[in-house]
Amino acid sequence: MNIWALRITAAAILVATWESTVKLAGAAPWLYPSPSGVLANLASGIHSGDYLAALAASFLRIAAGFAIAAVAGAALGLLLSGSRTARDLVGPVAIGVQALPSICWLPLAVLWFGLSEAAILFVVVMGSLFSVALGVRDGITQIPPILGRVGQTFGLSRREQIFRISLPAALPAILAGLKQGWGFGWRSLMAGELIHVTAGLGKSLLIGRELNDVNQVCAVMVLIVGFGVVVDRLAFGLLERRILSRRGIGPA
Repeated sequence: MNIWALRITAAAILVATWESTVKLAGAAPWLYPSPSGVLANLASGIHSGDYLAALAASFLRIAAGFAIAAVAGAALGLLLSGSRTARDLVGPVAIGVQALPSICWLPLAVLWFGLSEAAILFVVVMGSLFSVALGVRDGITQIPPILGRVGQTFGLSRREQIFRISLPAALPAILAGLKQGWGFGWRSLMAGELIHVTAGLGKSLLIGRELNDVNQVCAVMVLIVGFGVVVDRLAFGLLERRILSRRGIGPA
């Protein structure tokens, strides 16, 4: 059976089981969501423009924060890959900080920046930065030495070796770091928006909680997951497939 047919069938069975269980159990609708209730809330929020406006606000924040993290992370990754001293001193710290849950940055962000947009941006940047840095570091340090010798054999300049050999060889690891950094940044943003009541998907979650509207809470969660999947498949997925196909190890 086609993989998409299997996925659709499994999803249909899950939704039907969920819907029938809620209805037959007579569960309180303000506590236990049903697929039909979540879908109705999602459609209403999109039709009114509220959810689209919230998604746009969150997208602008993650775009700004991730851009800063990508640039700073790339610079840190280059430093770690080019300096043994930096790898010995900063590398272990970067690995440790990367493992720190993003929500741990929230108290520090509030102390430094108050309940502001800057606090949210700080949390997003710190959630993403070290994944990007370690991806760049690993991508460059794991380049086979023979590739450098090939460049020297063909008389390539240092600049040509970087752009024609080193960067293409390091791209898969760099892209993996960017992808992981994006995921961490997106999660960090949702945590940050919950502490600062401002336009965004986090605010929509808070409104659902305050109204005891479990369908709205779940509808916003669907939006958060859906947007993450779209970015993963359309942005990073396309880049990954393109890189792999150029290396002859993936579909064109």
